[in-house]
Amino acid sequence: MMIENITCKRLFVWPVALVLAFAAMASPAQQYPTRAVRIVVGFAPGGSADVLSRIVGQRLSESFGQPVIIENRPAAGGTVATEIVAKAQPDGYTLLLGSVGTMVFAPALYSKLSYDVLRDFEHIGLLVTFPLALVVPASSPTTSLKMLIDQARAQPGTLRYGSQGIGASAHIFAEMMNYMARIKVVHVPYKGGAPALTGVLVGEVDYGMMAVATALTQVGSGKIRVLGVTSAKPSAMLPGVPPIASAVPGYEALNWHGFEVPAKTPNTIVTKLYDECVKIMRRPDMQEKLRALSMDEDVKPPSEYRAFIKTEIGRWGPVIKASAARVE
Repeated sequence: MMIENITCKRLFVWPVALVLAFAAMASPAQQYPTRAVRIVVGFAPGGSADVLSRIVGQRLSESFGQPVIIENRPAAGGTVATEIVAKAQPDGYTLLLGSVGTMVFAPALYSKLSYDVLRDFEHIGLLVTFPLALVVPASSPTTSLKMLIDQARAQPGTLRYGSQGIGASAHIFAEMMNYMARIKVVHVPYKGGAPALTGVLVGEVDYGMMAVATALTQVGSGKIRVLGVTSAKPSAMLPGVPPIASAVPGYEALNWHGFEVPAKTPNTIVTKLYDECVKIMRRPDMQEKLRALSMDEDVKPPSEYRAFIKTEIGRWGPVIKASAARVE
Protein backbone atom coordinates (compact mmCIF):
# COMPACT_ATOMS: atom_id res chain seq x y z
CA MET A 1 0.00 0.00 0.00
CA MET A 2 2.86 2.34 0.84
CA ILE A 3 4.45 1.74 -2.56
CA GLU A 4 1.15 2.43 -4.31
CA ASN A 5 0.78 5.78 -2.48
CA ILE A 6 4.28 6.86 -3.43
CA THR A 7 3.65 5.91 -7.05
CA CYS A 8 0.38 7.91 -7.15
CA LYS A 9 2.09 10.94 -5.69
CA ARG A 10 4.82 10.73 -8.30
CA LEU A 11 2.28 10.38 -11.08
CA PHE A 12 0.50 13.50 -9.80
CA VAL A 13 3.72 15.56 -9.51
CA TRP A 14 4.98 14.80 -13.02
CA PRO A 15 2.20 16.64 -14.99
CA VAL A 16 2.56 19.69 -12.73
CA ALA A 17 6.32 19.68 -13.24
CA LEU A 18 5.86 19.46 -17.01
CA VAL A 19 3.47 22.42 -17.02
CA LEU A 20 5.93 24.51 -14.99
CA ALA A 21 8.78 23.48 -17.26
CA PHE A 22 6.91 24.49 -20.42
CA ALA A 23 5.92 27.79 -18.81
CA ALA A 24 9.56 28.52 -18.03
CA MET A 25 10.50 27.67 -21.60
CA ALA A 26 7.96 30.15 -23.09
CA SER A 27 9.70 32.85 -25.07
CA PRO A 28 9.53 36.54 -24.06
CA ALA A 29 7.53 37.15 -27.25
CA GLN A 30 4.84 34.70 -26.11
CA GLN A 31 4.66 36.34 -22.68
CA TYR A 32 4.62 39.91 -24.10
CA PRO A 33 4.05 42.39 -22.58
CA THR A 34 5.36 41.96 -19.05
CA ARG A 35 6.26 45.62 -18.41
CA ALA A 36 5.53 49.16 -19.59
CA VAL A 37 5.31 49.86 -23.34
CA ARG A 38 6.52 53.18 -24.76
CA ILE A 39 4.97 55.00 -27.74
CA VAL A 40 7.31 57.65 -29.17
CA VAL A 41 5.58 60.56 -30.91
CA GLY A 42 7.56 62.99 -33.06
CA PHE A 43 5.23 65.92 -32.48
CA ALA A 44 4.28 68.25 -29.64
CA PRO A 45 1.53 67.50 -27.10
CA GLY A 46 -1.93 68.60 -28.17
CA GLY A 47 -1.61 67.87 -31.88
CA SER A 48 -3.49 65.18 -33.79
CA ALA A 49 -0.64 62.66 -33.50
CA ASP A 50 -0.35 63.17 -29.74
CA VAL A 51 -4.10 62.97 -29.11
CA LEU A 52 -4.44 59.80 -31.20
CA SER A 53 -1.48 58.12 -29.49
CA ARG A 54 -2.90 58.82 -26.04
CA ILE A 55 -6.34 57.47 -26.91
CA VAL A 56 -4.94 54.27 -28.43
CA GLY A 57 -2.27 53.98 -25.72
CA GLN A 58 -4.88 54.07 -22.96
CA ARG A 59 -6.81 51.23 -24.56
CA LEU A 60 -3.65 49.18 -25.17
CA SER A 61 -2.83 49.60 -21.49
CA GLU A 62 -6.29 48.34 -20.51
CA SER A 63 -5.91 45.34 -22.80
CA PHE A 64 -2.33 44.48 -21.85
CA GLY A 65 -2.64 45.17 -18.14
CA GLN A 66 0.61 47.15 -18.39
CA PRO A 67 1.34 50.91 -18.49
CA VAL A 68 1.65 52.53 -21.93
CA ILE A 69 3.78 55.68 -21.79
CA ILE A 70 3.59 58.42 -24.42
CA GLU A 71 6.95 60.08 -25.07
CA ASN A 72 6.84 63.28 -27.15
CA ARG A 73 10.02 64.08 -29.10
CA PRO A 74 8.99 67.06 -31.30
CA ALA A 75 12.10 67.85 -33.33
CA ALA A 76 13.24 67.84 -36.96
CA GLY A 77 9.81 67.07 -38.39
CA GLY A 78 9.49 63.89 -36.35
CA THR A 79 12.73 62.34 -37.61
CA VAL A 80 14.39 62.44 -34.17
CA ALA A 81 11.59 60.30 -32.70
CA THR A 82 11.78 57.99 -35.70
CA GLU A 83 15.53 57.51 -35.26
CA ILE A 84 15.03 56.69 -31.56
CA VAL A 85 12.67 53.85 -32.43
CA ALA A 86 14.82 52.60 -35.32
CA LYS A 87 17.72 52.13 -32.87
CA ALA A 88 15.67 50.69 -30.00
CA GLN A 89 15.72 47.05 -28.92
CA PRO A 90 13.44 44.96 -31.20
CA ASP A 91 11.40 43.61 -28.29
CA GLY A 92 8.05 45.35 -28.80
CA TYR A 93 8.46 47.74 -25.89
CA THR A 94 9.22 50.81 -28.04
CA LEU A 95 6.67 51.81 -30.69
CA LEU A 96 6.60 54.75 -33.09
CA LEU A 97 3.46 56.56 -34.16
CA GLY A 98 4.48 56.93 -37.80
CA SER A 99 3.16 59.54 -40.19
CA VAL A 100 3.30 60.54 -43.83
CA GLY A 101 5.95 63.09 -42.83
CA THR A 102 8.38 60.70 -41.15
CA MET A 103 7.79 57.66 -43.35
CA VAL A 104 7.33 59.29 -46.78
CA PHE A 105 8.39 62.94 -46.94
CA ALA A 106 11.59 62.67 -44.88
CA PRO A 107 13.48 60.32 -47.27
CA ALA A 108 13.01 62.85 -50.09
CA LEU A 109 13.61 65.96 -47.94
CA TYR A 110 16.69 65.09 -45.91
CA SER A 111 20.07 64.80 -47.59
CA LYS A 112 21.26 62.65 -44.67
CA LEU A 113 18.65 60.55 -42.91
CA SER A 114 19.73 58.25 -40.08
CA TYR A 115 17.13 55.60 -40.80
CA ASP A 116 15.78 53.65 -43.76
CA VAL A 117 11.99 53.49 -43.76
CA LEU A 118 11.72 50.01 -45.25
CA ARG A 119 14.87 48.40 -43.82
CA ASP A 120 14.82 49.61 -40.21
CA PHE A 121 11.19 48.99 -39.24
CA GLU A 122 8.49 46.39 -38.95
CA HIS A 123 5.29 48.18 -39.95
CA ILE A 124 2.54 47.03 -37.61
CA GLY A 125 -0.39 48.62 -39.40
CA LEU A 126 -2.03 51.76 -40.70
CA LEU A 127 -4.54 53.24 -38.24
CA VAL A 128 -6.17 56.39 -39.65
CA THR A 129 -6.25 58.76 -42.60
CA PHE A 130 -7.51 62.35 -42.56
CA PRO A 131 -7.53 65.47 -44.73
CA LEU A 132 -6.35 69.00 -44.08
CA ALA A 133 -8.39 72.14 -44.64
CA LEU A 134 -7.20 75.09 -46.76
CA VAL A 135 -8.08 78.27 -44.88
CA VAL A 136 -7.81 82.05 -45.24
CA PRO A 137 -8.27 84.79 -42.62
CA ALA A 138 -11.89 85.78 -42.10
CA SER A 139 -10.98 89.30 -43.33
CA SER A 140 -9.62 87.97 -46.66
CA PRO A 141 -11.46 89.09 -49.81
CA THR A 142 -10.81 85.61 -51.26
CA THR A 143 -13.99 83.59 -50.98
CA SER A 144 -13.30 80.53 -53.16
CA LEU A 145 -10.53 78.23 -54.33
CA LYS A 146 -10.97 79.50 -57.88
CA MET A 147 -10.40 83.09 -56.72
CA LEU A 148 -7.26 82.04 -54.86
CA ILE A 149 -5.81 80.18 -57.84
CA ASP A 150 -6.74 82.93 -60.30
CA GLN A 151 -5.02 85.52 -58.10
CA ALA A 152 -1.90 83.37 -57.82
CA ARG A 153 -1.74 82.97 -61.59
CA ALA A 154 -2.31 86.68 -62.21
CA GLN A 155 0.35 87.74 -59.70
CA PRO A 156 3.04 85.00 -59.51
CA GLY A 157 5.13 85.03 -56.34
CA THR A 158 2.98 87.51 -54.41
CA LEU A 159 0.70 85.22 -52.37
CA ARG A 160 2.15 83.74 -49.18
CA TYR A 161 1.10 80.54 -47.45
CA GLY A 162 2.14 79.29 -44.02
CA SER A 163 2.90 75.81 -42.70
CA GLN A 164 4.13 74.17 -39.48
CA GLY A 165 7.60 73.92 -41.02
CA ILE A 166 9.56 72.51 -43.94
CA GLY A 167 8.42 68.97 -44.60
CA ALA A 168 5.19 69.25 -42.63
CA SER A 169 2.12 67.80 -44.32
CA ALA A 170 0.69 71.33 -44.74
CA HIS A 171 3.85 72.31 -46.64
CA ILE A 172 3.98 69.31 -48.97
CA PHE A 173 0.21 69.19 -49.54
CA ALA A 174 0.27 72.88 -50.52
CA GLU A 175 3.24 72.30 -52.82
CA MET A 176 1.34 69.53 -54.55
CA MET A 177 -1.54 71.93 -55.16
CA ASN A 178 0.87 74.56 -56.48
CA TYR A 179 2.47 71.99 -58.78
CA MET A 180 -0.82 70.70 -60.16
CA ALA A 181 -2.42 74.15 -60.49
CA ARG A 182 0.79 75.59 -61.99
CA ILE A 183 0.98 78.52 -59.62
CA LYS A 184 3.93 80.19 -57.90
CA VAL A 185 3.51 81.32 -54.30
CA VAL A 186 5.84 81.95 -51.35
CA HIS A 187 6.16 79.39 -48.55
CA VAL A 188 6.47 80.78 -44.99
CA PRO A 189 7.56 77.98 -42.61
CA TYR A 190 6.72 78.47 -38.93
CA LYS A 191 8.09 76.57 -35.96
CA GLY A 192 5.02 74.51 -35.18
CA GLY A 193 1.28 74.41 -35.58
CA ALA A 194 0.38 77.19 -33.12
CA PRO A 195 2.59 79.86 -34.76
CA ALA A 196 1.36 78.77 -38.22
CA LEU A 197 -2.25 79.18 -37.10
CA THR A 198 -1.45 82.62 -35.65
CA GLY A 199 0.15 83.58 -38.96
CA VAL A 200 -3.15 82.95 -40.73
CA LEU A 201 -5.29 84.59 -38.05
CA VAL A 202 -3.33 87.87 -38.06
CA GLY A 203 -2.88 87.95 -41.82
CA GLU A 204 0.89 87.39 -41.98
CA VAL A 205 0.13 84.86 -44.72
CA ASP A 206 -2.68 84.75 -47.25
CA TYR A 207 -3.63 81.14 -46.57
CA GLY A 208 -2.55 77.93 -44.92
CA MET A 209 -3.50 74.31 -44.34
CA MET A 210 -4.42 72.78 -41.00
CA ALA A 211 -6.24 69.84 -39.44
CA VAL A 212 -9.99 69.91 -39.98
CA ALA A 213 -10.63 69.73 -36.22
CA THR A 214 -8.46 72.85 -35.71
CA ALA A 215 -10.19 74.64 -38.56
CA LEU A 216 -13.60 73.90 -37.09
CA THR A 217 -12.66 75.59 -33.82
CA GLN A 218 -11.53 78.73 -35.62
CA VAL A 219 -14.53 78.78 -37.96
CA GLY A 220 -16.79 78.64 -34.93
CA SER A 221 -15.11 81.73 -33.50
CA GLY A 222 -15.40 83.54 -36.83
CA LYS A 223 -11.64 83.95 -37.31
CA ILE A 224 -11.05 81.99 -40.53
CA ARG A 225 -12.82 80.87 -43.67
CA VAL A 226 -12.37 77.37 -45.11
CA LEU A 227 -12.04 77.24 -48.90
CA GLY A 228 -11.41 73.54 -49.44
CA VAL A 229 -10.29 70.18 -48.09
CA THR A 230 -7.44 68.02 -49.35
CA SER A 231 -9.51 64.81 -49.56
CA ALA A 232 -11.02 63.75 -52.89
CA LYS A 233 -14.50 64.01 -51.37
CA PRO A 234 -16.03 66.68 -49.11
CA SER A 235 -15.58 66.27 -45.36
CA ALA A 236 -18.71 65.48 -43.36
CA MET A 237 -17.33 67.80 -40.66
CA LEU A 238 -17.29 70.77 -43.06
CA PRO A 239 -20.59 70.66 -44.96
CA GLY A 240 -20.64 72.86 -48.04
CA VAL A 241 -16.84 73.06 -48.30
CA PRO A 242 -15.61 71.60 -51.61
CA PRO A 243 -12.54 69.41 -52.09
CA ILE A 244 -9.53 71.13 -53.66
CA ALA A 245 -10.05 68.70 -56.54
CA SER A 246 -13.08 70.78 -57.58
CA ALA A 247 -10.65 73.50 -58.69
CA VAL A 248 -7.56 71.31 -59.26
CA PRO A 249 -8.77 68.08 -60.95
CA GLY A 250 -7.12 64.93 -59.66
CA TYR A 251 -5.83 66.49 -56.44
CA GLU A 252 -5.95 64.35 -53.30
CA ALA A 253 -3.73 64.44 -50.22
CA LEU A 254 -4.34 62.63 -46.96
CA ASN A 255 -2.39 62.69 -43.75
CA TRP A 256 -2.15 59.38 -41.89
CA HIS A 257 -0.77 57.61 -38.83
CA GLY A 258 0.30 54.03 -38.20
CA PHE A 259 2.47 52.07 -35.78
CA GLU A 260 6.04 50.90 -36.36
CA VAL A 261 8.53 48.92 -34.26
CA PRO A 262 12.24 48.29 -34.85
CA ALA A 263 13.22 45.77 -37.53
CA LYS A 264 13.63 42.17 -36.31
CA THR A 265 10.90 42.50 -33.71
CA PRO A 266 9.46 38.96 -33.37
CA ASN A 267 6.52 38.30 -35.67
CA THR A 268 4.41 37.07 -32.74
CA ILE A 269 4.69 40.54 -31.15
CA VAL A 270 3.94 42.35 -34.43
CA THR A 271 0.86 40.17 -34.91
CA LYS A 272 -0.31 40.70 -31.33
CA LEU A 273 0.05 44.48 -31.62
CA TYR A 274 -1.80 44.54 -34.92
CA ASP A 275 -4.63 42.36 -33.58
CA GLU A 276 -5.02 44.65 -30.56
CA CYS A 277 -5.07 47.73 -32.80
CA VAL A 278 -7.84 46.24 -34.94
CA LYS A 279 -9.97 45.60 -31.85
CA ILE A 280 -9.34 49.12 -30.53
CA MET A 281 -9.90 51.02 -33.76
CA ARG A 282 -13.22 49.29 -34.45
CA ARG A 283 -14.74 49.86 -31.01
CA PRO A 284 -17.85 52.11 -31.18
CA ASP A 285 -16.43 54.53 -28.59
CA MET A 286 -13.19 54.77 -30.60
CA GLN A 287 -15.12 55.49 -33.78
CA GLU A 288 -16.85 58.34 -31.96
CA LYS A 289 -13.54 59.82 -30.82
CA LEU A 290 -12.12 59.56 -34.34
CA ARG A 291 -15.10 61.48 -35.73
CA ALA A 292 -14.44 64.24 -33.20
CA LEU A 293 -10.86 64.40 -34.51
CA SER A 294 -12.10 64.36 -38.15
CA MET A 295 -10.13 61.13 -38.71
CA ASP A 296 -11.21 58.04 -40.63
CA GLU A 297 -10.39 54.55 -39.38
CA ASP A 298 -8.41 52.91 -42.19
CA VAL A 299 -6.71 49.88 -40.62
CA LYS A 300 -4.33 47.97 -42.88
CA PRO A 301 -2.33 44.87 -41.82
CA PRO A 302 1.50 44.78 -41.87
CA SER A 303 1.99 43.62 -45.47
CA GLU A 304 -0.58 46.05 -46.89
CA TYR A 305 0.75 48.90 -44.75
CA ARG A 306 4.30 48.32 -46.03
CA ALA A 307 3.03 48.28 -49.64
CA PHE A 308 1.04 51.45 -48.94
CA ILE A 309 4.20 53.23 -47.70
CA LYS A 310 6.10 52.18 -50.83
CA THR A 311 3.31 53.59 -53.01
CA GLU A 312 3.26 56.83 -51.02
CA ILE A 313 7.03 57.25 -51.40
CA GLY A 314 6.73 56.83 -55.17
CA ARG A 315 3.88 59.31 -55.32
CA TRP A 316 5.28 62.12 -53.17
CA GLY A 317 8.96 61.94 -54.17
CA PRO A 318 8.45 63.79 -57.50
CA VAL A 319 6.31 66.46 -55.79
CA ILE A 320 9.01 67.18 -53.23
CA LYS A 321 11.68 67.21 -55.91
CA ALA A 322 9.66 69.70 -57.97
CA SER A 323 9.21 71.95 -54.92
CA ALA A 324 13.01 72.06 -54.41
CA ALA A 325 12.40 71.66 -50.66
CA ARG A 326 15.44 70.24 -48.86
CA VAL A 327 16.58 69.89 -45.26
CA GLU A 328 20.32 69.61 -44.63
